[in-house]
Amino acid sequence: MKTPALPAPTVLLVGFLGSGKTTFLRNLLPLLEARGLEPFVVINDYQNAKIDASSLKFLAKEVIPLNGNCVCCDSIHELIDTLLAMPEKPNRVVLIEANGTTDPFSLIEHLVAHVQLRAKFFPLIQVGVIDIKRWQNRAWHNDLERLQAESASHLVFTRLDSEQPERIARVRSDLEWMNPRALETGSEKFAGELADLTTAWSRMPDGEVYSLVTAKKKFSLAPRQHHHLSHGFVAVQIDLPAKVAGSALTAWLRQLPASVLRVKGVCQLSELPDLNFIFQRTDDTPPQPTMFPLLAEPAVPPCAVLIGVRLDQTQLQENARAHFEEIVTAAA
Repeated sequence: MKTPALPAPTVLLVGFLGSGKTTFLRNLLPLLEARGLEPFVVINDYQNAKIDASSLKFLAKEVIPLNGNCVCCDSIHELIDTLLAMPEKPNRVVLIEANGTTDPFSLIEHLVAHVQLRAKFFPLIQVGVIDIKRWQNRAWHNDLERLQAESASHLVFTRLDSEQPERIARVRSDLEWMNPRALETGSEKFAGELADLTTAWSRMPDGEVYSLVTAKKKFSLAPRQHHHLSHGFVAVQIDLPAKVAGSALTAWLRQLPASVLRVKGVCQLSELPDLNFIFQRTDDTPPQPTMFPLLAEPAVPPCAVLIGVRLDQTQLQENARAHFEEIVTAAA
């Protein structure tokens, strides 16, 4: 008789657009594999999740991109099908990076209410990634950002090096008041916790902070009426030239309208034609792209995905075309 496989610890990685979820995941994956764990990664992002999946290709054997809207609603069935089809392996750990506008309570409800998922994926852990610099500076999106932090069992703080100690202390104080049960963690510490859970999960007392199966008992669930804010978000994909100068790319990103909250893409730079790069820009002012080279051919041609509220796709595409044509004409 076949021995049933142990349930896989499952991590929901949640945080507002550009908070640093993929960077945390990129740091975490080598630490998990060094501890003998088998990560199964699901990336959910607007329109083109393959961009982030490309950056994780050499860090985990199995990285599944899910394009589309929030996995808590429109893409939930695709997520469930992906999880049910996941092959069972010893020391398996599952990491789901939700897109930046996910309602975590809705997603948790879907996962714990499904009988097969509840048996296969346990404990369910939510990590909230908090950008210290932009915490609660999201205008009408502040409610959604708070909602993501309220439900987390673990909190990861990013942009610590760029902020004053007073600001860091104030944000930490806000979150301690808002979610006193959450544990502050980092990639090294969290990898150690997951390694421990793969052998000790069944002995964990009911109601531990790790388990969100009992989320309604452990957390004060805020009303979910704020999730309508997330559905004002749209994504627009812009095709880029085969090669673009780094200065031209930066100039284009700088002149995008304020309604564009995040840009993520792949490109080849004319200065380094033998390399492919992933770049991204969040809602910093002035916007500065973050770039790092890919170790393999990207899964998509040169392009950028723009995420924001009520974006005009035609206008943005025409703007990009005119901008890069002007740069090429000026250079000639």
